[in-house]
Amino acid sequence: MNSETAWKRFPKRAIHFDFHTMPGCEDLGRDFRGDEFVATLKKAHVEYINIFAKCNLGFCYYPTKVGTVYPGLKFDLMGEMIRACKAAGIRVAVYFNAGLSHEEALRHREWCSVNKEGQVYEFNKMDHWFRKMCFNSGYHDHFLAMVEEVLRQYPVDGLLFDSMNLSSCYGIECIEKMQSLGVDPEKEEDMIRFAHHSKLEMKQDIEKLAGRFRDDLFLYFLGVEACHQPTHMELEVLPQGGWGYEYLPTQIRYIRTLGKPYYTMTGRFQRSWGDLGGLRPEAALFYDCIHSVANAGTCCIGDHLPPRGVPEKRVFEMIGRVYGRIAELDPWTDKAKPVTEIAILAPWLRGDGVLRDKTEGILPGASRMLQELKYQYDVIDGKNDFSSYKLLFLPDKVQADSALLKKLEKYLSQGGKIVSSGESLTKECGFALDELNQAADLLGPEEFNHTFLHVKKELAEDLPDMGITVYEQGIAMVPKGKGHSFAELGRGYFNLGKWDHKHEYLYIPEKELCGHSGLIASESERVWHFSFPIARNYYKHAATAYKILLGNVLKRCLPEPLLKVKNLPSYGVATLTAQEKRTMIHLLCYVPEKRGAVMEIIEEPSVAVDVEIHFRLDGRRVKKAYLAPSGEPLPFSVADGYLNAILPKLIGYQMIVLEYE
Repeated sequence: MNSETAWKRFPKRAIHFDFHTMPGCEDLGRDFRGDEFVATLKKAHVEYINIFAKCNLGFCYYPTKVGTVYPGLKFDLMGEMIRACKAAGIRVAVYFNAGLSHEEALRHREWCSVNKEGQVYEFNKMDHWFRKMCFNSGYHDHFLAMVEEVLRQYPVDGLLFDSMNLSSCYGIECIEKMQSLGVDPEKEEDMIRFAHHSKLEMKQDIEKLAGRFRDDLFLYFLGVEACHQPTHMELEVLPQGGWGYEYLPTQIRYIRTLGKPYYTMTGRFQRSWGDLGGLRPEAALFYDCIHSVANAGTCCIGDHLPPRGVPEKRVFEMIGRVYGRIAELDPWTDKAKPVTEIAILAPWLRGDGVLRDKTEGILPGASRMLQELKYQYDVIDGKNDFSSYKLLFLPDKVQADSALLKKLEKYLSQGGKIVSSGESLTKECGFALDELNQAADLLGPEEFNHTFLHVKKELAEDLPDMGITVYEQGIAMVPKGKGHSFAELGRGYFNLGKWDHKHEYLYIPEKELCGHSGLIASESERVWHFSFPIARNYYKHAATAYKILLGNVLKRCLPEPLLKVKNLPSYGVATLTAQEKRTMIHLLCYVPEKRGAVMEIIEEPSVAVDVEIHFRLDGRRVKKAYLAPSGEPLPFSVADGYLNAILPKLIGYQMIVLEYE
């Protein structure tokens, strides 16, 4: 399916039905009625559903001749669902778990992945993943035969494959294949890359098979990186189920740059998938959905169908209310595109998994700072065009190969600006970027811990006049040539954790300046570099001084940003989307609160009053400004190239629409 067709056919509101059913539910599907099922979906404004062909347990819910039918299932439950939905105009994708199949793992141990200790069943771990399938074993052909069986028999609109991200396998099929490819099983990085290679091969084989039958199917592979998805993206993120509230804003700003349609797949569960009796607060579910819409995405809500086949009434009443509010915004969200001027560059997003652990916390920290500062930004992997961005942020560990370095040099020559931090753009003997290398000397890793940041007056707005602790160290650098240091570093009396066989040194007062710089800009101020990993520091320690300092740098680089917002709390979100001749300003005001041991909860919307909006017009003339969906006019003025307006009261979410002459 080409991208244009995918965008035209992509659903606005979907439901993902899990149906992982343990053995012993003897009344499976007993109460299912196609007309009632469809009526429930229609009432909830649902256009598209994912249903189950094969679940995690390895059971099928149709009369398969290849796989294993759920014991006691007396009719074609999947087929009946497809027939009822298609008759009502609801499109249907079917779900296969590719990487987990416990029933088949029990009957065919030779199809299982073998861990480094030689185990195929990890009884010491249990949970969902204690038996995993190997894509290089006989399971490969068996699984493809099952997919082919469904494609031959059912008029599906899409296929969804779960658990593609399997760990390294040391089984004989994998070992022999590795040897033929020159992969060393003793090297962990080689094993990670081979596992990545194996999942992409499996994905490609499924794509080829599907293409023999249809060229208009939506295909999605959970566990495969977004850049490798063939038709669209489904951003799985259950904030209360382990993903947290940092994941969506980072990842959706990446997937929206890849040129394919996308939705956020959240869930109604209090905890995570499989929590059949768990129901989140309605405000939390709406927040996930509207956060997707505010980033030009659409919505999918995950549910788990009870064994008897009847959706839970109260669940769908709540989904209907949430989707009803989303549907009211359709005129302003259909075909809307995000509007941005900054990009966070994260090349590892296209990677093979080797860098995943080494970059943990970097993107969430970088994204959170920009979001709290209300800048309009994307996350990119470096393969796209940089010219639409006024500034690139390269946080903490962005290593540039020759191709990326060439693009960055060209970007600078065309007037772009770069802010980097930590080990980004470093090489063994200096900095990889020429303009930065002319402004700063790299001395090596920072030897002092903690260090203390003293920001110079030009960038010290809203910062305390004292040495600010830097908790995670990066590099040691000093200015050279016409480079200018905007922050000096102090050292402590001793390093954190020093042990002299009498004391471990845990209290680290500042002693003196150490001669190292914490922030250097080139002469032109087109390139700025923080010596410490500012993104990871913010993610791990949430010291607002880091965010304020980054904001002061950005104000110097971009004195006239796209959007300025006042009186919206730091946790509030402001984004921009656009259609022809109009711009939508999305304001979200919700705060996830940690309650008890681990759970973050949004129970109700927050309120902000007199929220000031200052939007850069770039020469456009505004015909009217109003609130959507109500249409209530919003008074505004224009001065110095900005539209200025005040929203008297914001309760949770508000869309402001600007229409142009």
